[in-house]
Amino acid sequence: MSTIRIWLYCIAIPIVFVLARRTYNLYNNYCTARKLGIAIVVAPIGWQDDAWLLCWQWFTWMKRIPFVDSWFDYSRFSWTQDLRHRPHQRLGDAFAVVTPNGVEIMLNDPQAVNDLQTKYRNWFKPAAIFDLFNTFGKSVVTVNGDDWQRHRRIVNPAFQEQANKLVWDEGRRQARHMLKSWAEKGNSVTIDDISRDCVVIALHVLSAAGFGQTHDFQTGVREVPSGHYRSFSDTMSFLLQNSILVLLFESLPLPNWALPRPIRNVKNASADFKLYMREAIAYTKGLIHGGSTTQTAEMVTTLIKGNEAAKHEQKASGLQPGAKPTFLSDDEVLGNLYILNIAGFETTANALTYAIPYLATNPEVQDWLHEEVDEAWKQSSSDADVEYESTFPKLTRCLAVLYETLRMWTPVSDSARWASGESQVLKVGDKEIVVPSGVIVSSNNYGVHSDPRWWGEDSLEWKPKRWIMVDPDSKKEVIAPPPPGAAFVAWSVGPRICPGKKFSQVEFTAVLSLLVANYRLEPLLMAEKGMKTKDDGRKAILDVIWASHNMLTPKMGRGKEAGVALVKR
Repeated sequence: MSTIRIWLYCIAIPIVFVLARRTYNLYNNYCTARKLGIAIVVAPIGWQDDAWLLCWQWFTWMKRIPFVDSWFDYSRFSWTQDLRHRPHQRLGDAFAVVTPNGVEIMLNDPQAVNDLQTKYRNWFKPAAIFDLFNTFGKSVVTVNGDDWQRHRRIVNPAFQEQANKLVWDEGRRQARHMLKSWAEKGNSVTIDDISRDCVVIALHVLSAAGFGQTHDFQTGVREVPSGHYRSFSDTMSFLLQNSILVLLFESLPLPNWALPRPIRNVKNASADFKLYMREAIAYTKGLIHGGSTTQTAEMVTTLIKGNEAAKHEQKASGLQPGAKPTFLSDDEVLGNLYILNIAGFETTANALTYAIPYLATNPEVQDWLHEEVDEAWKQSSSDADVEYESTFPKLTRCLAVLYETLRMWTPVSDSARWASGESQVLKVGDKEIVVPSGVIVSSNNYGVHSDPRWWGEDSLEWKPKRWIMVDPDSKKEVIAPPPPGAAFVAWSVGPRICPGKKFSQVEFTAVLSLLVANYRLEPLLMAEKGMKTKDDGRKAILDVIWASHNMLTPKMGRGKEAGVALVKR
């Protein structure tokens, strides 16, 4: 036998084995899906395949091949952001996507989604998916059952009302400096500028309210401390923009010199983040153990104080050393700090990045906001005198802008669960589906947020006024409840609702209200792009928004192609 033939056999045999095994798994998973009694989409490859997750965009040409177009979209990560409710119009409010890796039921029924997210003892977060997010340690977002309750007891008090005042004050301070920097650019900014600066604001607010460290907008957390590869701002931005690479390669057990540059950058950024967090933890523990009696509202201080108190209580109770802990381990503290950092600024930064361009295309919404902000500001002697306690409750319309922006561009495209026991019964409309153990059930968040049955024929239009109603008792404007069930899940629903919900609301409202109090927003006319009228500028903004891609959260990838002009009021 020739050497070439031997090498061909060595290559072919493993490939044939892998393909045979995947085909066998696909068949078995298809048989499991058949028993569910719902529509099925069969895809020979899926987003759970690491290699496909990284390179699917290079193969979009495959959609032109007959039969491939029927499954290609469903093989992509976060396909729901692009397709929204439309697949359910054809396949029903529950259908199954079958790949060699498993079966995933996609839901677009608000009541079924509500059951999935509120009945947390029946439906667990799948370890197969959420273990990926334990890169820096387990957290309140990734654990289930008694572990979740233990994490929640330590984490939730960090989001106290005192911290919201810090968020408000720092959000407004940072927004003033951002507007000053935009004025220096001629009050004209691209969407890329808006995105970058909103990330900086959110990081600085988080640094102040989370760690008790305030920064100047122009430099601040952009500075690189000794012993670090990057600034804190650049580290967090890198981790977000390369989140898939972080999840896949952060723990790769190879030395840096043996890794390609992109993976080396991932490991360096991850190491930087761990060092930043450990420095913050050590500093806070030093204050606590040093007997500091200063009362502060920073989230990290509150979290670590609560955790140290839980340790002391368990030790004082005389429980055996092997007893189940009531506190968080060092890795769990780090894991929760990672989640607090990501969730603490990502929702707000993203929402501002989308809301500001949307406002520039909707002058009538700006007029509506100006009425509210001018009335709320009326009792204040100066802009700096606008206090959280008296002003935030009056800014319901600003809050409606946040709700509508998150409805259109929700941070999490789907929320996965699976049966916590042998099987669970899931009711979708009039049908009961028996879901066996190991089958993932995901709420299509973009689906329930955009379906005309719940939101009307204008469901794909950005209309903040849909969120406002007049309270019959107080006669004041309040946020209107969403349609019944879980038709709005930007912060999740039920017991596992996001603990940072109000944090994001206060920060968004602080920044947006200051912006609209001082400026009108208009589409930026880019002569080099052939824009001559405001309609050209509006179209460019909407084109950029709707061309968003997904990197765990939605991102506008063509932000240099449109922008916003600010006109002093």
